[in-house]
Amino acid sequence: MAWSRPLAHGDSEAPHAVIAPDGDVLVAATYREPMDVGGGPLPFNRSASKPHLLVARFSPDGALRWAHGVIPEEGTSRVRVGGLVIDTQGRPWLGGAISGATLSGTRLPDGPFIARLSASGTVEAVKGFAGEGALTIQAVTSDAGGVVVVGDFSGEQDFGDAVRSPPDGERGAFVMRLDAQGRTRWSRVWSAGAEGFVTARAAGVDAFGGIYVGGAYAGAVCFGGGQFLTVRQRTPFVLKLTPEGTHAWSRDLRGSTGAVNALAVGPDRVYVAGAFSSRFYFQGKPHDAGNHHGFVAAFSADGQERWARSFAATATALATDDAGQLTLSGTHDGALDLARTAAPAGLYVARLQPEKGDALWVRTLESPQQPSARTVAVDVTGHTLVAGALRRKLPPGTPYPQPQDGFLFRLKP
Repeated sequence: MAWSRPLAHGDSEAPHAVIAPDGDVLVAATYREPMDVGGGPLPFNRSASKPHLLVARFSPDGALRWAHGVIPEEGTSRVRVGGLVIDTQGRPWLGGAISGATLSGTRLPDGPFIARLSASGTVEAVKGFAGEGALTIQAVTSDAGGVVVVGDFSGEQDFGDAVRSPPDGERGAFVMRLDAQGRTRWSRVWSAGAEGFVTARAAGVDAFGGIYVGGAYAGAVCFGGGQFLTVRQRTPFVLKLTPEGTHAWSRDLRGSTGAVNALAVGPDRVYVAGAFSSRFYFQGKPHDAGNHHGFVAAFSADGQERWARSFAATATALATDDAGQLTLSGTHDGALDLARTAAPAGLYVARLQPEKGDALWVRTLESPQQPSARTVAVDVTGHTLVAGALRRKLPPGTPYPQPQDGFLFRLKP
């Protein structure tokens, strides 16, 4: 362990964290109670019915550089962080939803938004989304000159290049490619008809601009190639689009019930991780979960199956590094079979080889509470950053559900 920092935010959403090119750590989270991350109390309104928004920047050794707290207004939207990323120019982008508020002197819309920030956390550009129904940003990833945003929607939504809608009452998935000013270059949506749904949970972009999206679907859906059909409640999928948004390939883990929750791109590889039950086949080999397991699967850039691992743990955060190695994080109940020795229940971080998924090392952190890993990142020096949360025990009658306290920690190479 290099250092760790608590984030006592008391909200049900775990914090997001990313690493800037200079090694600084940016954090975005929501908080429901008075909070101090090292620079004094953040703005707080005890009468607010919605969570507050935090954006902060720490040095590589964990010292606070700055923090901005945003008090929500009584708008219509649920306040949440849907994604945080650093683009190729070193600029932070924040995606999520707010019920109307002001961040560093700039007005944020009531509803879903994507904002480009400066190094000091001021808003340089912001994009809102007009439409009827719900739109939820689930992930934001860096793209040459801008970002790619994925998520879910219902109703009629204006994506900037077209107004789109899934079948009445159903939920569809979207991907948008935005330029440096937040303007839409193009968007794509998928839906599964009246009896199904599609959800996009994770995204990544390779060195050639290819865009990867992971999530889950139910019913029948066509991503641009052949039709996919499942009788499961939801089945994991991953797909690739060209830089222009044309379908390149799509794959699913047919036979399983689950979803892709995290995605990372390496040299000639895309890795997906998530949870599944029942069974799927990969390269002709069965992966049987029984009740519930985590998985990691690797595909080549042209969609060929390379390897897959399944194990008795969750798999919720994933990252690659300059060496092409894979870093995975999640939780386990004491039966973690990634490690060679038994470990008490809690959180784990594992470094995997890119070719076969063999573990180079596994670090476990015991916790009597219910931890979760939200994001993992690796800097150029090989240090690993993990952001997540621990379930807090509060007496009955707490006015907000499932309160958690966030954490950050940095592991040495």
